[in-house]
Amino acid sequence: MTMRIRIGVVVLALVMLFAAFVTSIPSQAETEAACRRSLDNTSTAENRPDVCQDVDAETYRTFLLMYALRAQGLD
Repeated sequence: MTMRIRIGVVVLALVMLFAAFVTSIPSQAETEAACRRSLDNTSTAENRPDVCQDVDAETYRTFLLMYALRAQGLD
């Protein structure tokens, strides 16, 4: 193999690894949806499920309120 082809193969491999990494990062909407699904009776402002750690505080409080309303049948 010539040096140009080897460099091309290495660059292509790096680009593919980077693309795979970037596409595996969940979007904000996916993170928030996973957070809403993980809420249960033990979830509080201080006791967040792990998947909710990246959700901002105001949004998380809203999710908790929505969960409590649904639990009371008021959704």
